[in-house]
Amino acid sequence: MSADDCQQETAMRAAFYIDGFNLYHPIKEMGKPYLKWLNLWRLGEIICEPHGAKLEKVVLCTAVPKHLPEVRDRHNTFNAAQRAHGVEIVLGHHVHDGEKWNEKQSDINVALHLILDAVDDKYDLAMLLSADSDQAATAKIFRERFPHKKLLGVAPPNKVVPTKVQPHCFKHFSLSIAALERCVMPEAVSGLKGYIQRPKQYTPPVEWMHPDNRPKGKPPKIPAGTKWQ
Repeated sequence: MSADDCQQETAMRAAFYIDGFNLYHPIKEMGKPYLKWLNLWRLGEIICEPHGAKLEKVVLCTAVPKHLPEVRDRHNTFNAAQRAHGVEIVLGHHVHDGEKWNEKQSDINVALHLILDAVDDKYDLAMLLSADSDQAATAKIFRERFPHKKLLGVAPPNKVVPTKVQPHCFKHFSLSIAALERCVMPEAVSGLKGYIQRPKQYTPPVEWMHPDNRPKGKPPKIPAGTKWQ
């Protein structure tokens, strides 16, 4: 047996749990909509790299806004692209409180799937992407009930892992824009029923180049005043 085979056999099994709206809104605030077209399975692999872990599962908890047809269609397209890469989609819903529509269930779906997969021994390392302090209860129960497993706290760009969550994580960090750029999907993604076309709203600016295509990994210089779509 080779050294590589031994390493693969002993690698930690990792699972990645994502609160979709906790990731979406910070990207929206940055004004870089092309970063919304992410391969979340690839993002999980990148997070695993420094920990020598093998990604086994990615769960995206989100809710499709059925009351907004154009947004609904983009969201369904994004979800289809995620499924094409092996991501499990767990859907919540929206409710109207008399003034506005509010997304429901994503946070509790994240918590439930993370804990239930621990009960079923689906992973050794759980990666939790959320900036929601309500996940402190999830993290606390996780550490108490599964001391032999590890929790890695992951915050979206320009956010931090909540202070109430941090003590229950063996490590925590915030995602960089560079990490997200490595995960941007191509214009067309091969799906189960043909190609999935990127929504035009997520088209990168013409000056942008995917990190895989950059000379020596250096980002291109983007002229001042560039308008993002």
